[in-house]
Amino acid sequence: MFDKLRKVALGADLPSKPVIIRTQHAGFGTFTVTGEWDPRVVTITGPWQVTVTLSAPLNVPEALKRRVMLMIRPPRITPNNRHAITLTIDGQQAPLDCGRRAMRRSTYNARATVAGREYLLRHEGRWSARLERDGQPVSRLSTPDRGLTLLADYQPGADVVDATMGVALGMTLSVGAPGFMRNLLAQL
Repeated sequence: MFDKLRKVALGADLPSKPVIIRTQHAGFGTFTVTGEWDPRVVTITGPWQVTVTLSAPLNVPEALKRRVMLMIRPPRITPNNRHAITLTIDGQQAPLDCGRRAMRRSTYNARATVAGREYLLRHEGRWSARLERDGQPVSRLSTPDRGLTLLADYQPGADVVDATMGVALGMTLSVGAPGFMRNLLAQL
């Protein structure tokens, strides 16, 4: 009986089936993004012959975990600090800085170093971002439906590693970030 009351109060059980998204990118082929619910692990496979994995432990009480997990569907991971998410490329850990996540949009920018290249996911609007490689723009990322799909417009010099990092960072950390006024109103 207590379990029935708990289910009514907290909502449904956590889903156990992973969320699988296949996204087609012109010139690069199909990427498969698989997101697990708990623990939150996102795996990206595609034309670059490596497996990119992003993972983050969720350190909250079980009752709150159910609500948080159901509100934020995989492959999204919302970090609670700069180094909350671990990035691995074929089992080798790579540096990832998720940003401070403070009031200004620029604090949501994410930085990663992969295959000797430094990537910066720079959020430009609520639903748009720019991916830079070593300071040069590589692609413009956007989402028309609040993060359910990812649209990418690549520069001529982009390669399959750039496309993979765009999909990994864009689908996991989201494309775009709220601005100062939206964050201010959310805090009030």
